[in-house]
Amino acid sequence: MSSFTRFTAENGLDIDDNASKILGDNYWRVSKPFRYYIGHEGSDKYVDVPLCFLTDGASVPIYLRWLIPARGEYSQACTLHDYLCEHYEITQVINGVATQVKIDRKEIDRIFYEAMRVLDVSAINRNLIQVGVDAYRIVTRPTKPKIDKRKVELENGKACIAARESVQLGGVYVSHHA
Repeated sequence: MSSFTRFTAENGLDIDDNASKILGDNYWRVSKPFRYYIGHEGSDKYVDVPLCFLTDGASVPIYLRWLIPARGEYSQACTLHDYLCEHYEITQVINGVATQVKIDRKEIDRIFYEAMRVLDVSAINRNLIQVGVDAYRIVTRPTKPKIDKRKVELENGKACIAARESVQLGGVYVSHHA
């Protein structure tokens, strides 16, 4: 792990067969929520990825998954990126108050690249993924969160709400295995 920034939990993703069937691709559910500090450990900027969040991993066209599979050494960074793409905001502590701050897609992608470096993703994988992410951003020019209502419903089912309440401590998500 980097001395600058780190993830607060190990990569905890479990395949969700039901969500995969409903959403039409493989989806994994976050089983270990985590905090990612942006820039350096203890930074006043961070992202909390909650328990039960669903990710499809690296969003790579199916014909290229032999080269970059949906899951790999970059999985936790992909989960973070998916979360940011659905929210377009980070938390920043301003005058001692945790505040949601809007960010743009370029900043989302920059945080993703930083996260891959923190995870020590191999240079070849990091560069291949970065080319794909940059090309997507340049071609599609996304400017707002990408939200799938069916996915949100699956993330907010009764079991997930109860599970999140059982691990939330003072507004900070902690791992079951902390």
